[in-house]
Amino acid sequence: MEKFPIEALEILSEDFETALQRVCQLLVKYFGIKYLEIEVYGIKVKAGEPDCRVTEIRTDKATIRLCGDEEAIKRLIPTLNKAIGRILFLQEVVTFLDRTPDIILVLDDEGVIVNQNEAARKVFGDVVGRKFFEICKGDTCSVGEKFYSMIAIKGFRRNIVVGRDITERVRLEKELEDREKRFKALAEVSPAGILVHHQGEILFANDALCKILGYTKEEIMKKKVWDLIHPDYREMARVMMQKRLEGERPVYELKTLRKDGSERWVLVAGGAIDWGGKKSVMAFALDITDKKMMEQKLKEGEELFRNIFNSSSAGHYILVNGRFKLVNPTFEEITGYSADELYGRRSLEIVAEEDREKVRKRAIEMLKGKSAEPYVYRIIRKDGEVRWVYENITSIIYEGERAVLGSVVDITELEEEKRKLEELTSMLELINKTLRHDVLNALTSATAFLEIGIEDNNREYLHKALESVNKAVTIVRNMRAFEDAVKSGELKCLDVREVVTEVAESFDGVSIYGEGRALADEGLRSVIENIVNNAFIHSGTDRVEIRISESGEWCEIRIADFGIGIPDEIKERIFEEGFKCGKTGQTGLGLFIAKKIVDRYGGKICVEDNKPKGSVFVIRLRRC
Repeated sequence: MEKFPIEALEILSEDFETALQRVCQLLVKYFGIKYLEIEVYGIKVKAGEPDCRVTEIRTDKATIRLCGDEEAIKRLIPTLNKAIGRILFLQEVVTFLDRTPDIILVLDDEGVIVNQNEAARKVFGDVVGRKFFEICKGDTCSVGEKFYSMIAIKGFRRNIVVGRDITERVRLEKELEDREKRFKALAEVSPAGILVHHQGEILFANDALCKILGYTKEEIMKKKVWDLIHPDYREMARVMMQKRLEGERPVYELKTLRKDGSERWVLVAGGAIDWGGKKSVMAFALDITDKKMMEQKLKEGEELFRNIFNSSSAGHYILVNGRFKLVNPTFEEITGYSADELYGRRSLEIVAEEDREKVRKRAIEMLKGKSAEPYVYRIIRKDGEVRWVYENITSIIYEGERAVLGSVVDITELEEEKRKLEELTSMLELINKTLRHDVLNALTSATAFLEIGIEDNNREYLHKALESVNKAVTIVRNMRAFEDAVKSGELKCLDVREVVTEVAESFDGVSIYGEGRALADEGLRSVIENIVNNAFIHSGTDRVEIRISESGEWCEIRIADFGIGIPDEIKERIFEEGFKCGKTGQTGLGLFIAKKIVDRYGGKICVEDNKPKGSVFVIRLRRC
């Protein structure tokens, strides 16, 4: 009898129970067994009729019940075990193939699909009975946006086609192809020269590089990289090439040779790249010949600038982010600081504190083009001396950064002369007002006394009228001395008691206490006289006390009356020009003039209440 053909069992042709049933039937028929029952994994199949004694056999894989000729049974058992093992193995294969993510299609000799796994069903749907070429035209199938590679495997009785998802690989290949196309397209329109080479052998060059070097593309592709580089720079180029191959990306300047032998400067950058399977170097070259020529001109211009900058009679400085970057010798002289001491320091630090905000605002206006008018401010020298400067600034680029170029001229002497002139003008105006005020008061009194004296033939009033005229003459003389002092611009050390005593001689009822010395001039007489005169005329007092004392840096003069006093609401206003109050108010200049004179001395004047009644005028002058 021929051997039972176990190898003929199908793969993927039927389910496990059907395959087991068919094996059971074939074995009964092949071995002449009357009855055969097989139970595997709870699945039970049988063939024939049990009209004889049934024998039960248990194996590690199945339970077998059968009856028939004993010789036939002996021959059946080994074959039965092999057949069951084969079916179980094939079932495991079927289970695996159904669970694998790969596509499995089983074809007959005509190319018709006779079975498929679950992965194939998900991709193609149910295609059993269709010819393979109907769903796939070649080694690669596309379904929607997915791509699959299909490999045919020749089997014993069937052909198997295995398919695998290669969508990502196709995408990457397409992306790589697109990138290559884009690179070449961009390279040809790039203004920078692009060169790819492997150990000096040129693999790619774009039109921009050909234009820089004066070659056609065909000519340059026949060259070695080293032929394009100036001999003085070839060794450096080799070193840089090695660095790029090692992963670095140096950027450097290189001198090249054109086809006509002329030289061009290029800025070179780039890195390593895989080109056709070769580890190569991609270099980007930007023609900087014009830039190099400009740098040379700038260098020459910078030398000229530095010569002018350093030899100028004006003080020049450069600021970056508000800090000194460079100063010239004249600026060092003006400020008293050395260049090293100023470097990195904020410019506003040497400006007088009260002028800083003004300087900041004016500088911003000038830099924005809103003002072209130079401005004046004070600086504090290293030794503490205050100096006046006249400044112009403009915006520049210095060492690649936005900066400010400033020019200052020391105008301290001019400012001092200007201040003296303004002070002189102010004081002369004050003298004029004083003369008009004080002399007018004296002459008014003289006129009144004359009228009464003539009318009543009263010698006492005539005498008082003469005193008033003499007082007016004294005022004029004092103002002449005051004018001389103002013109000289100098204060002198005066004996305050002596000045007060001379003033008091013109009045009755003035008491003087204490003594002191202070910096003043002839105008002090007018100040004392105005206050004492006002006390008798406006307050209604019958006496005035003047106390002189020294304390610290001040000499204090307190002029007290015992009259009606000054209301609080007008204490601050009585020193204003033209302010007058009450029936006795006249020109409103007396106290205004007094304050202006005291201010000129660098002193202070104010009024307080006198206890129990009256007012006290307090004058503070610097001691000497």
